[in-house]
Amino acid sequence: MSLYLLLMNLQEQISRMKSMMGVINENIPQPGESSGSPLSDEERQGMESRTEELTVNELIDMLDYVPYYKEVLQDVQNDDYSWGVTEKVMEYAKYLKQNPDSIYNLPPIIIVNGKLQDGAHRISALYLLQNNLDMDNPLWSEVKLNVEFYS
Repeated sequence: MSLYLLLMNLQEQISRMKSMMGVINENIPQPGESSGSPLSDEERQGMESRTEELTVNELIDMLDYVPYYKEVLQDVQNDDYSWGVTEKVMEYAKYLKQNPDSIYNLPPIIIVNGKLQDGAHRISALYLLQNNLDMDNPLWSEVKLNVEFYS
């Protein structure tokens, strides 16, 4: 096979892979309106940081405030999906339940000066899984999440 044909075949394969990645990425829950955001490189400059691996329950116990995880659980128990946050958390939870290995690829939870900056949807989804949607699966209460602390 000529070099030209090899290159054309390679380009075709790359194009096919990019197309497939688009489909895969479309299925991964994307941040919603109420989502936080990670720190930019600029914001991180001059801040001390450390990374720990913690379970959802350890995180909830350690932080003074974690938004809406209890309310989302109550909404699901009441079969009320009218709140956008509950909808988004359900999207995350369903995805995680169908793709449990994806838990290891989640971005880190971000804590700045002791307050949760990014990760409330993920925390709520895992809490929902362990307390309602998939209670018999020990993964959701045992999995350790990467948590980045900044001060």
